[in-house]
Amino acid sequence: MLKLLSFLVVFFLSCQPVPKDVPIEKYKNQFIKGTVDLSPELKSKIPKGDYFLIISVRDLQNPMPIAVLRVKKPEIPYAFKITGKNKLDHSRIMEGDVIITARISKSPMAEIQKGDLVGTLQTKVGTQNNRILINTEVR
Repeated sequence: MLKLLSFLVVFFLSCQPVPKDVPIEKYKNQFIKGTVDLSPELKSKIPKGDYFLIISVRDLQNPMPIAVLRVKKPEIPYAFKITGKNKLDHSRIMEGDVIITARISKSPMAEIQKGDLVGTLQTKVGTQNNRILINTEVR
């Protein structure tokens, strides 16, 4: 009985209504797929020990990220898929042109730090086969 009750509570809380003024297609297409790769000259700059790959998505007008994916010590190249589950604010829609930033850092925090390795790409939401090349070291 407890399992059934727990299931019903989780099921009820996970169902979120779609706003009436937003077409369902916009929700279905809230994804970006691709690969993060590292330029050969930066391979030796990957931090020793633990490090994080942080992939963020933002639209062209707003500097605040729409979605963020953090992965601890991934194998590079790394295949990623960012979806609505990765959104920071579920009231924002991922759509249209966006900028994706991939960053390798010792810290899981949002702030860029000296020594971080960074790459960016402008793309469209709902696309696949995106390739982000990390090719810059923050000085």
